[in-house]
Amino acid sequence: MKQTKPALLLLAFVIMLTAFSVVTPDLRSKPTIRQTNYYWFDASTNWLGRQATLASEIAFTGYDEGTSNPKTLQEKGWTPGNVSVDSWGVPHPLNGTPDKLLYSHP
Repeated sequence: MKQTKPALLLLAFVIMLTAFSVVTPDLRSKPTIRQTNYYWFDASTNWLGRQATLASEIAFTGYDEGTSNPKTLQEKGWTPGNVSVDSWGVPHPLNGTPDKLLYSHP
């Protein structure tokens, strides 16, 4: 019994050192979730008068980014960097490719 105590203590010490070297804390910062306010236009690229995040636009209209057919293009969304605003405050897309597309599925 007396001979096993030093062996068990040594074993416990080795396990403790091994556990500390195997388990390392993740000290890197987590990436932040970005919420982009898109300018929303209808299928004909007429401004709908609102700027909203993707989640709030989906909740407001019921349209989604789904790819299941049948799908009908309802809204296009451009980020603020891809839109110019004229002197009347009306945004106009700078390019023909929207950043987000929302569909209805009739």
